[in-house]
Amino acid sequence: MKQERRVLKTLGKSIKNARLKRGWSQMYLAAEAGLDKSYIGAIERAEVNPSVKIIVQIADALGISVVALFQGI
Repeated sequence: MKQERRVLKTLGKSIKNARLKRGWSQMYLAAEAGLDKSYIGAIERAEVNPSVKIIVQIADALGISVVALFQGI
């Protein structure tokens, strides 16, 4: 459970950092990824465990690799 929480926190932080680096709001990223704004927020706060499909959608929207989202684990 501890490791899962750490992975989710790292993922959320990476997504937020990549989003902010682009000057994007959660709403803009959500639209680009085809997701709801509240779900992006929940991922960034490590409140949910997104599927691989969702992680790929977010990475594609951000123009980065899925691997880049897990750097630092």
